[in-house]
Amino acid sequence: MSPAIRIATLNCLNLALPARRTYEGWAPYSADEYLAKTQWLAQMLDRLAADVVLVQEVFHEKALGDVVRQTVSQGRGWSFAVPQADENNALPRLGLLWRTPWQPQIESIVDLPPGAAVPLPDRAEHARFSRPLLLARLALPPALATASGAGALTLINLHLKSRRPEYVDGESRDDPRAEARAQLRSLIMRGAEAAAVRRLVVEQTLRNRTPMIVAGDFNDEPNAVTTQIVADTSWKREDRSQRDCMLFNALDVEQRLVPARGRDTAFTILHAGEPERIDHVLVSEEFVPHSRHAIGYVERVEVLNDHLVERRRGRAPFAAAADQDGPDLGRILPDHAAVCVSIVFGVPPPR
Repeated sequence: MSPAIRIATLNCLNLALPARRTYEGWAPYSADEYLAKTQWLAQMLDRLAADVVLVQEVFHEKALGDVVRQTVSQGRGWSFAVPQADENNALPRLGLLWRTPWQPQIESIVDLPPGAAVPLPDRAEHARFSRPLLLARLALPPALATASGAGALTLINLHLKSRRPEYVDGESRDDPRAEARAQLRSLIMRGAEAAAVRRLVVEQTLRNRTPMIVAGDFNDEPNAVTTQIVADTSWKREDRSQRDCMLFNALDVEQRLVPARGRDTAFTILHAGEPERIDHVLVSEEFVPHSRHAIGYVERVEVLNDHLVERRRGRAPFAAAADQDGPDLGRILPDHAAVCVSIVFGVPPPR
């Protein structure tokens, strides 16, 4: 059997310690809510059975530790890091979980690169990522390194600016003209962050020449301009030098291997009741089969989204007291699906 790796991404929806404030309008978790939330996320980690998990919206690293300790293994074999997420943090952060023998080098990137800041209408320029990027470099274990001929894998975990309107002081949220301008600011911010990620992808590709995976919450659909800025995916010919820095949506790569597998159920959020796919895993050319640089291939993409319908039911009763109101599922269950990609190192079998 060829060696493989499973990499997943999951937006945890405001994973924070109990009695701590997060977003405005989001009440602190009670002890019961916190227990329910960490238990559910632990079960999701067990379901994913991934080697590496990129997580978003983690406010406190200790809370992620409580999730890991409630997995079937009780945390044995798991390691994790959430830069800038100490117990006093009040902002959503990005984190990484990994299993031994992985030993990643992790870097948190706060500022847009020099020259990447953009002016915003009626506001100062946008010069920082809404949520600092997480860059990780993983030295491949001997079996994978031997099979691939590559010594390391570069990961970028991102959470781009949301589509939520960005108002300025004095603007009325009841004025549709102000809302349009606020949405424009949000789009400009997300676009600037996408372009900054693209720049980082190109620089990392040219500098390190290692296979790369960029994953997380893009807050935009696959064909949106911002998503395409990050990927630069247009299936350029192999004799084009730009292809060396391109990224490919893992679901598209899988479709080329298994065309019959549909994507109608591969949504990652329900926005106003409508299914959308805004959480993506993008892979470099090294994981596109039949590429001249291929060292492996995307074997399977799993989108675990069954809880998205469940969370809209509202409250769930406690098992021990069915007549008592249980935790609000809209607060406990993430509002995003988990996406897990299985990558096999080697040549794909004939179909």
